Amino acid sequence: MHIRLIAIGTKMPAWVNDGYQEYAKRMPPECALKLVEIPAEKRTKNSDIKKILYTEGQKILDAIPKGEPFIALDINGRKWDTVQFAEELKQWKTCGHNIHL
Repeated sequence: MHIRLIAIGTKMPAWVNDGYQEYAKRMPPECALKLVEIPAEKRTKNSDIKKILYTEGQKILDAIPKGEPFIALDINGRKWDTVQFAEELKQWKTCGHNIHL
């Protein structure tokens, strides 16, 4: 099983990259973690933010192969601690699909 973390933005601060690398090391070998960075839309003071967010959302969806499951990570979503995440990961592995976050 592969886990793809799909993110908007390509020039993250060092602490973000360090955090990603740390979590990637913690993943079991059978769950390879791959980062897919999608360039952010240009923003100006007159930009239509709703349109930009919609466009970026479409780019994320386009990066997911048809028929493969994905989990949207959202600040308003369910909160998982490490144990809960490990349980979810176990279930995903039994399905045998690649997962896209």
